[in-house]
Amino acid sequence: MGAEVAKVKFRLTKRQKQIFPLLMFGAFFEGFDFSTVNLSLPFIANDLAIDTRTAGYMLSVIAVGTLLSFFVVRMGDRFGRKPVFLWSVVIFSALSLLTAFTPNIELFAACQFFARTFLVATWAVGFIIIAEEFSVELRGRALGLFQAAAAVGAIFPALLMPVMTALGLGWRGLYVIGALPLVGVFFLARNFHETDRFMKIKQYNAGGPGFFAVWKQPYTKHMAIISIIWVLLYFCYITAQSFFSYRAVNELGWNEARVGLTIALGYTIGILGYFAAGKLMDGIGRKPTAVIFLICGSVFTVCAFQSVLYHHVALFMILSTFFVGVFTVIGASFTNELFPTAIRANATAWGNNIIGRLGQVAAPAMVGTMAFALGSVGNAVSVMAMAPLVAVLLILFFLPETKNRELQDFVDGPGGGRAAEEQ
Repeated sequence: MGAEVAKVKFRLTKRQKQIFPLLMFGAFFEGFDFSTVNLSLPFIANDLAIDTRTAGYMLSVIAVGTLLSFFVVRMGDRFGRKPVFLWSVVIFSALSLLTAFTPNIELFAACQFFARTFLVATWAVGFIIIAEEFSVELRGRALGLFQAAAAVGAIFPALLMPVMTALGLGWRGLYVIGALPLVGVFFLARNFHETDRFMKIKQYNAGGPGFFAVWKQPYTKHMAIISIIWVLLYFCYITAQSFFSYRAVNELGWNEARVGLTIALGYTIGILGYFAAGKLMDGIGRKPTAVIFLICGSVFTVCAFQSVLYHHVALFMILSTFFVGVFTVIGASFTNELFPTAIRANATAWGNNIIGRLGQVAAPAMVGTMAFALGSVGNAVSVMAMAPLVAVLLILFFLPETKNRELQDFVDGPGGGRAAEEQ
C-alpha cells in the first residue's frame, strides 16, 4: 500500500489550482520574513546599538508574538480557514512595511512582535488548508511543497542583502520587499475559497469548539505529546536558524558575502529536503521519516556550531538546513492528522502556537544567557540542538503512524457527531 501511495502522481485539481498560488505566496513571505530577521540580526544590532544579550532578548520578545497567534488560529474553527488566512497575510505585510522605517529597537521589536503573530497564523492555517484540501495519497507531498515555498522565500533575503546594501537600504530594504503580499492578495484572493471540510462541519459547529475541547478524551494524550514535541523541535530549529549568521559574523569573523552565500546555499539545497520528506512520508510513513530527519538535523546542527573552519561550517550548516527545515512539516503532519476538522485549528493553536511556541520564545534568551556560561554562542546552540533526540523517543513510543490515515471531521464522544471519511 505504501509503495502504491508514493507512486500516485502529484496533480492539482481545478479547485486546488485556485487556492494553491496564494497559499504558496503566503508561505514564501513567511519564510522571507523569518530569514530576514535572522540574516540581518548582526546588522540590526549594530544599527540600533544593542549587544549580544540584548539581541537574544529581543528575539525572545518578538517570539512572544507567536503566542498571540493562538487566538488568531483558533478562529479558524469558528469563522473559517479562508478569512483567517487572508487577513493574516494582509496584516503581517503591513507590519513588515512599518518595520522598515523603525528608528529604534523598541519600535522594531513592537512591529515584529505583532508581525510574527500573523506570520505564524498564515503558516499554521495554510497547513490546515493543505491537509483538508488534499487526499491521503498526496497530503505528505502537498505539506512538503507548502513548506518548500517558505524555504524558497528564506533564500531571497540572502540574495537580496548585497543588493540592498549597494543601494544604501541595507536590512530596511528587505522589510519593504516583505510588504509585497499586499499586492498578491489583491490579485489572488478572489479565487480563494473555504475548505469543503470546514463547510461540512460548520452547520454542526456554529458556535465553534470549546476552549479546552482538544484537551478532553480521547485527545488528551496526543495533545500533550504533540505540544511537548513542538517545544523540543523549536529549541533546535529556532536557535540554529536565528544564531548562525550572528555566530558567523561575531565569533568566526565572516563578512556579509560569506554569510549570504552559505545561507543561500543552505536554503536552496534545503528545498530538496521538503520534497524528500514529503515523498518519504507518503511512502515509508510519518514515523520513520521523523526519525531520519530529526536525528540527522540534530547531529548536523551540533557539527555546524562546533566547527570553525569555513568549509566545515558551511558544509554542516547546509546539511543542517536540509534536515532541520523539515521539522515543521513533521510536526504539522502529526498535528493535522491526529485531530478532527471540528477542532483541528484549535489543536494547532494549542500544540504549536501556545505551548510549542514557548520553546521558540525561550530559546533565544536561553542561548543568549548560556553563551556567557558556556563560552560561546556555538556551544549554547549545540546544547539546544540535542532536543529533537527526545522528540524522536516520544514519536516512536507515544504517537500512532498517521500515513494513510483518513481525516476525521467530527469530534468523538457524546454529541460529537459522526466521523466523516475523505471521499
